[in-house]
Amino acid sequence: MATRSALGGVGPTGAGVSTVSFSTSYTEHKHTVVGMGARGFVVRLLQLALGAVAVDGVFGTVTRDRVMALQRSMAQPATGIVTPELWDVLEARDFPFVHQRASVLRVGDSGPEVIAVQRVLGVATTGVYDLDTREAVKAAQSQAGLASTGVVASRTWSLFDRLSA
Repeated sequence: MATRSALGGVGPTGAGVSTVSFSTSYTEHKHTVVGMGARGFVVRLLQLALGAVAVDGVFGTVTRDRVMALQRSMAQPATGIVTPELWDVLEARDFPFVHQRASVLRVGDSGPEVIAVQRVLGVATTGVYDLDTREAVKAAQSQAGLASTGVVASRTWSLFDRLSA
């Protein structure tokens, strides 16, 4: 697969190097175990992730039941307790492109990352970053208020996280 590293530009690490963030809204909470009776921001974050739950910051029976349903859907024990493993599942579901943020795709590149981009954009899944893929990327970038370069880099990967939700 032909991908490039996201280097270049000026970033906080010095001239010529930019940094790429691999964090998500879940990252700092991924080691937090949450269960019945818990309250606060982390519970609100969980409730937003679960959907179809009142976002009140209180881990009650409805939230527990949604957690248990998610656990059953993953063939895991339905404990109703949110563990680091469950945070990982939620992160993979809600931010499927987080680990690609350091990759750069351009016309001529190929491989599974290109197929993923083509699927998100609804273009033919050839696995080759062709001109049709570039035009679809440019349109998505423009619509999102990003620079319409046709090159997939950090900010465009973050856009694809939102588009795939």
